[in-house]
Order: sequence, then structure tokens, then C-alpha cells
Amino acid sequence: MSSSTNPVKVGAFVLGGLALMLAVVLTLGANRLFSRRVPFVLYFADSVHGLTVGSAVKFKGVPIGTVTRIQVALREEGPQYIPVHVEVDEDLILSAAGEPVDIRDRAFVRQQVDKGLRASLELESFITGRLYVQFDYYTSAGPPEYRQKHGTDVEIPTRSTGLPEFLKSLERVDLAGMSQRINTVLEQLQQLLEGANIKQLTDQAGRTLHAVEGLVRSPELTNALVSISQAAEEATRLLADTRGQISPLAARLTNSIDRAALTLDELRQTAAELRQLISSDSPLMGELQAALAQFTEAASAVRRLADFLNRNPRALLTGRKLSETSP
Repeated sequence: MSSSTNPVKVGAFVLGGLALMLAVVLTLGANRLFSRRVPFVLYFADSVHGLTVGSAVKFKGVPIGTVTRIQVALREEGPQYIPVHVEVDEDLILSAAGEPVDIRDRAFVRQQVDKGLRASLELESFITGRLYVQFDYYTSAGPPEYRQKHGTDVEIPTRSTGLPEFLKSLERVDLAGMSQRINTVLEQLQQLLEGANIKQLTDQAGRTLHAVEGLVRSPELTNALVSISQAAEEATRLLADTRGQISPLAARLTNSIDRAALTLDELRQTAAELRQLISSDSPLMGELQAALAQFTEAASAVRRLADFLNRNPRALLTGRKLSETSP
């Protein structure tokens, strides 16, 4: 006996599934649905191999947007450029004061470009070769070069980092040959290890360590270390005693030198005074010369007296008679 299907239950189940699907969509795409995204266009002269729609757009490593479209713009002459359209979340761009910035303003964007704002391609994964767009300020960027001929999206100039050439050089590397050479080296190393007598090497290493341990624990080495320590202590005490004796000796020597210097100064002063006394124009020299003159005159008188007494010895008894003179 079959039961009839309840349409109310079926409808409730369908509505529940739709509500769940809508919640998943809103959860996964909430940021994109409710964010204010500003479009920009970039022109790259290098290969964009590894850059896809949905690749990240970052500023100094911080995700701020995604790549929305990659085109091919053919030119009749001159270098070819790849237009890459990106969208940047305006809510993530703030000023230094934390206030929102109007990145839709072309004048503001042009001012940032003049300060060195450029876009470049950077490697996000070395294994997969996936690229992303990097925004940054470069002081040595040079004058900006604009490639856009028509369009409404604001253009931000780009700069080449040499990354595509680096990736091309990696493609030219013979990875298979390198892997084969590495395997050959590993096989030779394995053969060398298998041919070596590991047990003998281990025994030799053990005996060497045992000998070193015996040397370290030997009484001779211990006594030598103790003797070295004692000698060092004796040298330290001797140095301290020598320093204690040298300090007073140096003080006494300094005092002796000071007294010698003082005596030398006094000798210089005495010599100067003596030189002043014996100079020709000093009063002492005048007095000495007068005394010498009187002494010379007295000596002459004594000599005359001696001559007179020698001629008249009786004059000592009778005295000297003075000759009479006429009035």
C-alpha cells in the first residue's frame, strides 16, 4: 500500500535547499558583492604567462584586488603591450590618518604615479609559475609612460622586473639531465659507503675517544693543570706586590725630583744675584776698588818707612829730626 507524497514537505525541502544555496553564495561572494571596487588598466610589455583572471593584486604584499580581464591589443608597428584589467577594493585603501581615499579621482591617481607608483609582475609560486600584480612606489622609476589610447579605466604605468626572462632561463635548464647526474652521484656515494668497513671505522673512532678520555682523566694532566693554576696565582700576587712597592717609590722619586727642581731654581737665583754683585756698575765693585786704592797707598807708606829705618836705625830711639825751616 503506497502512501501519497506530501507536497508541503516537498516544498519545504526545496525552499530549504534554495535558502542553503543562497547562504553559501552570499558567504563566498559577500566581499565582492558589497565592496566598492575600482577598475584600472595596466599595459605590460613582458610576457604575462602565469597571470590569469582571478590572480591577486597586491600592494607591498597586501591583497587589495584581483585581475578581471587579460586582452591582446595588436599594434601595426612598435612593441606589443598586453592590457591587463584589474579591480581594487576601495575600502582597503586608506590615508596615513586612517581616512578613506578616493582612488576614482584621476588627479589623485596621477599624483601617486608622479610619486613613483608603478605596477609590476611578481612570482607568487615558484613551483606553479603563477604570477600576481604588485603595486609599489619606486623612487628610481623614471618618468611615467602611458600606453592607453582610448578607454575609461584609469591607467597605472608598469615597470619591468626581468621576471619573464628569468622564467625563460629556467625553462632552458636541463632538469632531466640534472636529475640523472644527481642520481648518479647518489649511487656512487651509496657504493662507497657499502664498500667501506663501517665496523672498523667505528672501532677506531671508539678507541680514539677512549684514548682521549684517558688522557683527560690522567693524573699527569691534572697535576699540570694544578701547577699552571698555582703559577698563575703566584704571578698575580707578585704583580700585586710589585705594584704596591712601585707606587711609594714613584711617590718618593717624584718628591726628590720636585726638591731638585726647587734647589736648581735657588741656584739660578743665587747665580743671578752674584752676577749682579760683581758687575762693573754695581756699588760693591766701587767700594772694593776704593778699598784697594787705600790699601795700595798704605803699602806705599809702609815701604817708605822701611826704607827710612833701613837708612837711619837710630831713629827708633831718637826719633826723626825735622829740618828747620826759615819763617
